[in-house]
Amino acid sequence: MIRDALWLFAELLVLFVGVSFGLALLRRRLGDERLRSLMGATPITAALRGIAIGFITPFCTYSAVPVLVSLRQAGVTPAGYVAFIVAAPVLDPILFGALAIIVGLPAALIYLGVAFAAALLLALLAEKVDLDRFMKPLATGAGGPLSGTGSLEQTPWQGLRLEWRPAMRASRALLRTMLPLLVLGIAIGMAITAFLPPETVARVPGLTSQAAIPAAAVAGILFYINTELFVPIADALGSAGIGVGAIVALTIAGAGANVPEFVILARLTTRRVLAAFGGYVLAVAIAGGLLVQFLVA
Repeated sequence: MIRDALWLFAELLVLFVGVSFGLALLRRRLGDERLRSLMGATPITAALRGIAIGFITPFCTYSAVPVLVSLRQAGVTPAGYVAFIVAAPVLDPILFGALAIIVGLPAALIYLGVAFAAALLLALLAEKVDLDRFMKPLATGAGGPLSGTGSLEQTPWQGLRLEWRPAMRASRALLRTMLPLLVLGIAIGMAITAFLPPETVARVPGLTSQAAIPAAAVAGILFYINTELFVPIADALGSAGIGVGAIVALTIAGAGANVPEFVILARLTTRRVLAAFGGYVLAVAIAGGLLVQFLVA
């Protein structure tokens, strides 16, 4: 277990630094104004493009955080960055493929549609309530706190040979801010996996009752569901006779909102927003599971 945790930490550390370094360079090369323009001028456009970026970059929550921070610092509207952070872990093409194999293509397509609609709706709601008001300031090394619209455009682009060092410093500054939470999130995720292996998940009270779908959604929030963990858990649930609706509910909840994810996001937003987000994902997971159970099972 310790070796697995260290390997996972090293993998996520490299990915975190690589993504934040690349994004710092991208912001310098494009400029924040152009980045905001590329994300779209209207909430619906920003939301759809945020979902598209989340889909084509199958990041887990940990590696999606640098993207979320960069989008906020560039002044992208809440619709854009909320759509991305919701879609990135849930609309993972690999996760979708694994789900299609385990529960069948019709159920997987319903999952895809529900996850897409949920990300779009939440992004538009975030824009409506002006989520920026509830987000915490972002710290960037010597630059101090940022309101979420910190700019890197003080000087023109000077070429990669001169730009890579400041980009690496920005990446390290973000890592220093998030590292304790990254370690804590991984520790919680590994502890949950160790004490609740897939065969134990299948025996969670309620999963074999009439309340299987709500119970699966609640159980999913306790897990950090990525593709590697999803396959054995879904197999164990299927072997135990758990319905496809419950499996879909657990997948939506586990990928979309889980305890390790809350640990990371707590650095970026308020507890009220986290509670609302968790409740929203739980409701979506139950609704998605019931829809699959009604249409497919």
